[in-house]
Amino acid sequence: MRKTILVVDDFVNVRDVICDALQRKGYNTLSAATSAEAFDVLHQYAGTVDLVLTDYMMADGSGYDLLIRIKANDTTAGVAVVFLTTEHSPEKIEAARAAGVAGWIRKPYRAEAFFGQIENAIGGPRGLR
Repeated sequence: MRKTILVVDDFVNVRDVICDALQRKGYNTLSAATSAEAFDVLHQYAGTVDLVLTDYMMADGSGYDLLIRIKANDTTAGVAVVFLTTEHSPEKIEAARAAGVAGWIRKPYRAEAFFGQIENAIGGPRGLR
């Protein structure tokens, strides 16, 4: 069974590029432009989203706020969250780890590091890892 990743970024071009790369690797993708939209998508597709790949800084709030909201909700708490961001503050990284983030990928990213973090967080596109 193919894994599903929800890509959250307020820039449509970024979302499109990331979704395309993930689809070429065998993942299903969903996308959202805001953290509020992402949370709605998670509930709409409850039980089918394996990972949320989100930017840290977005127009409507932070990926950290989304992480906290995901982990505090019984329906979504088991969904892995990975940040894909230019943010590199050690304090923010540590706070996210304490809150349950599964990975932190810095932009610009190398493809092997990007997919390594994704596969580590959810076990690969077909759950074979």
